[in-house]
Amino acid sequence: MPLSEFDIIKEFFASRQINTDLVTVGIGDDAAVINTRSDEQLLISVDTLNIGVHFPQQTSAFDIGYKALAVNLSDIAAMGGVPKWFTLAMSLPEANHDWLEAFTEGLSSLAQQYQLSLVGGDTTRGPLSITIQIAGTVPTGQSLKRRGARVEDNIYVTGTLGDAAAALMLCQNKLSADANTSERLLQRLNHPMPRISIGQALRGIATSCIDVSDGLAADLGHILEASGVGAELLLTALPRSTALNALLCEEAQLQDWQLYGGDDYELCFTAPASQHDQVMAISLRENCPITRVGKIIREAGMFCVDDEQHTPVVIRGYDHFGGA
Repeated sequence: MPLSEFDIIKEFFASRQINTDLVTVGIGDDAAVINTRSDEQLLISVDTLNIGVHFPQQTSAFDIGYKALAVNLSDIAAMGGVPKWFTLAMSLPEANHDWLEAFTEGLSSLAQQYQLSLVGGDTTRGPLSITIQIAGTVPTGQSLKRRGARVEDNIYVTGTLGDAAAALMLCQNKLSADANTSERLLQRLNHPMPRISIGQALRGIATSCIDVSDGLAADLGHILEASGVGAELLLTALPRSTALNALLCEEAQLQDWQLYGGDDYELCFTAPASQHDQVMAISLRENCPITRVGKIIREAGMFCVDDEQHTPVVIRGYDHFGGA
């Protein structure tokens, strides 16, 4: 018997409730009812993932479910928040039981890790598309924002950059690599790591923060625009994984992926030089590399500093309506 919209909700989602302490009404009504505390502010973000745009056609259902939630968690991380609840809207070409089971497993694996509660959503028929709206909390007045970077602040990034862009080239058969390297790069594309605990640790330290979804140049550019400042980047300091280094590519290509490639979902943030030791302590405690990649300057624009040269950087990244 084919699955109906309500069968899908009941079998795959309603039975997997987590962290319902503050949820008065969850799945099964016209809207969710959630209690909040007076000393907290609510964070809300939404992202849509479409087949062929945000994930290649061959991406597994498990990986789609995992990534759909991970990219939303990354937005909460960039605000220094604690993720709490999410809603899920799906457009499906067909109600395939095996696909839905794998998708739900991918989604639930991350939801359980962060004790997230699914509190509602919608299911329709159409081209494969996943929309998640996530909500979290942050202590009042402590959220991280894009605006706030100050002249002489250091610029930092978590993790490494460029892996996801290289992995996309592998998926499109525009790049070749050995099996081990390919697996590690694809892991970064399909299973990005939301830097939730680092975002929380940066409250009171970072002066601005954003997650790197459209490429470092584009996303740092948002910080610069919001803050009314410029930046100098140390091109040779951009952190690179061993998997990316293993590719037989020109240095210029690797740097291009690091600057302009999207889907890394690392954090880019600024902090005063006086806070450098605290930033490094967070890196050690969280077992995650945090690298100083430049500084904020008064002059508008973005510049690469390399061998005494001061080269303007074109601030571009992925644009859904204009291409990369």
